[in-house]
Order: sequence, then C-alpha cells, then structure tokens
Amino acid sequence: MTQNIKFKVRKLLCLLIGSVFLILTTSMNEDTVSSINKCISEADAQCLSSFLNTTIEMNVLGNNGYYGKSQAETILISFFKENPPRDFSVKQGGSTSANTKFSIGTYNTSKESFRIYYVLKKEGNIEKITKLTIEKR
Repeated sequence: MTQNIKFKVRKLLCLLIGSVFLILTTSMNEDTVSSINKCISEADAQCLSSFLNTTIEMNVLGNNGYYGKSQAETILISFFKENPPRDFSVKQGGSTSANTKFSIGTYNTSKESFRIYYVLKKEGNIEKITKLTIEKR
C-alpha cells in the first residue's frame, strides 16, 4: 500500500512540475510576441532588431533581400523615421509548427496603412525573427 501511495505522489509531482514548465514556456513565448509588437507600435528599430536573427529575409516596400542584423536595423530605422506610427494592431497570429510562429498586423500612420508580417523561429529556448515583410495596404 505505501509503495502505491509513493508511486501516486511521484506521478502527481511529475505532472505538477510539467504543468509549471508548460505555463512558464507559454508565458515566455507570449512575452516575445508582445515585446516585438510593442517595438513596432513604438517604431523602435533598435528594440525590434534585438529580436532579429543574425540573417533575416526582409521585404520592405518592395525592397527584397537577405540582410545581416545591423543592415536590417538600418532599413527599419529609415522606414520608421519616414513613417511615424499612429497605431499598430495585430490582426492574426499563430503557429505553423512547434518551432515557428507568425504574426500579421496593421501599422497605421497619419498618411497611410501598412501590413506588417513576421515569422519567428525557435532555436533552443530563443525565438528570433527570420522573416519580416512591410507592404502598403
């Protein structure tokens, strides 16, 4: 009888630890997306670049290519300087696999609106933006 109780206690403890880990992991992932969206809404290219992969596929208003992190930041600084935000709202987001997420939002300025789409890939415990598209709506 005592071995049966010990087994049940161990099983319950494992479930509890697993649940806490899952909650923390989910919370961290949501924090990454929220932080990225905050960087965009504040037009903070330096903040946004902290989430960029070392090489990123970017398409900003038709200028398409693969860029290093610092070059991508320079492009984002220019875009945000020319297009100060009025607001940014996420329209859709989700996962395409266990290690890949996406988000689509609308970035409004006083003159026009842009669609911003980005893809996050997780390597280990770190999520980085691997693709970013900014286009006129």
